[in-house]
Amino acid sequence: MAAAVGKSARLPSLTRYEFGEPIGSGGMGTVYRALDKTTGRAVAIKVLRSKLTESPTQHQRLATEFRAATQLEHPNIVRALEMGVDGSISYLVYELVEGASLGDRIEKGGKLGEAEAIRIITQIAQALHYAHLRNVVHRDVKPDNILVLPDGRAKLTDFGLAKDYNNDQDLTRHTSALGTPNFMAPEQFGGAKTADAKCDVYSLGATLYNAVTGRLPFHAKTPLAILTKKERESPSVRAVVPELSTRIDEAIRAVLRPDPATRPASCLEFFKRLTARSRFDNDRDSVELPNPNPPGSELRAWLRHPLGVGTCGMIDTAVCSGGPDSQEMWPLVVRDVSVGGIGVLLARRFELGTEFTIELPTDAAGSVRRLTARVVRIEPEKAGHWIHGCAFPKKLSEKEVAELVKFS
Repeated sequence: MAAAVGKSARLPSLTRYEFGEPIGSGGMGTVYRALDKTTGRAVAIKVLRSKLTESPTQHQRLATEFRAATQLEHPNIVRALEMGVDGSISYLVYELVEGASLGDRIEKGGKLGEAEAIRIITQIAQALHYAHLRNVVHRDVKPDNILVLPDGRAKLTDFGLAKDYNNDQDLTRHTSALGTPNFMAPEQFGGAKTADAKCDVYSLGATLYNAVTGRLPFHAKTPLAILTKKERESPSVRAVVPELSTRIDEAIRAVLRPDPATRPASCLEFFKRLTARSRFDNDRDSVELPNPNPPGSELRAWLRHPLGVGTCGMIDTAVCSGGPDSQEMWPLVVRDVSVGGIGVLLARRFELGTEFTIELPTDAAGSVRRLTARVVRIEPEKAGHWIHGCAFPKKLSEKEVAELVKFS
C-alpha cells in the first residue's frame, strides 16, 4: 500500500517498526500507520519526502517539531516519541491518534454545531496556552492540524513550523511567510520569524470561524488578495449562520482584528470569551454557598461571591490518574469564591477528590496567590465543560476574599 504514494514511498529501514498504510500527507512528508514491535502498540510515523541533501532546512524543521513536541506534555497535544535518520531519510514517530482531522470533518460533513465547535476549540486553546507558557509558538494552527477522537477529545499536532524561543535556530527569514494563508495572522505574512502567541490566537479564531460556518475565512485566489481582505474586513459568523450566538460572534471578531494590539492577549483570554455565560451578568453580588450547615455566627462569611477571573491552574492529577508527580496545566475560569471554597469552570471533568493548586492574580502588577482546593462537587455545563466546586483545606479570611473580589 505504501508504494501507491509515489515518491513518499521511500521508507526508512527500521527493525523496530513495521510500516502499514499511509494515513495522511502534507507539504513536508507522509504519515504512516506503523506497529512498534517492541511495545506491540500502533504508532504514527512521519517520513520526509526529501532527502537530507536535497532540503536540509526541512530536516532541521523536523528536528524543531520533535523538540517542541517532546517538551509539551499535554493531553491535547499529540505526543512525539522518537526521531531518527536512516541514511538520508528523516522520520518522526508520534503516538497514533485514532480520529479524523477537523479539516476532514468540515470538508465531508459541513459546518459543526456551536457547542461542538466550542468544545473542540477550547481544548486546543488550552494546549496552545500551555505551549505559549513554555515559549513555543505553533505558527500553523488550522483545522487540518487538529485531530478529533471519537469521544470528542481534540489534539493539536504538526509543530513543524513551531517557533521555539528557547532554542532558536533561525530557520526563517524575516520576509518568509510560513503557515496557511487563510488562517494566518496579517503580520505573519510579512515576517514569520517574529510570529508570537497572538498569531496563534488569530489562527485559532480563524479555525473556529471555519468550523461554525463551513467556509474558509477571508477566501481569495492569491495570498496577497487574502491579506488585503484580512486588513480591511471584520467577518461576522452570524452573517453566515444567523442562529449562532452573539457571544461566539463577538469572540471571533475580537481575535480576527488585523491589529495585534487590539486582539485578546492570549488563548486564555479567548477561552474566557468563549466560555462566559450571559446569566453570569445577572448573578447577585453574593449567594449562599451550598455548604453543609455552617455555624450561624459565620453565615455571612460563607457567602459565594461571583468573579470574572480567568487563570491557569496547576492541577495535580495523582488522585485521578498518573503518578505521584503528575501535573497538568489547565486554563480555568473562576466563577465564584468564598472563605470555604471556589467554583471553577474547566473544559475537562476531574473526579471528586482531585486536588488543584489554583493560581489567582491579586493585583494589576501580576502578583499571584496560590490556593489549594479539592473537588467536592461537579456540575456539567454546555459545550463539554464542567463546573467544579472545590473546598479549601483551610478557610480564607474575609479580607483575602475581599481582595480577590476587588481585583476581579
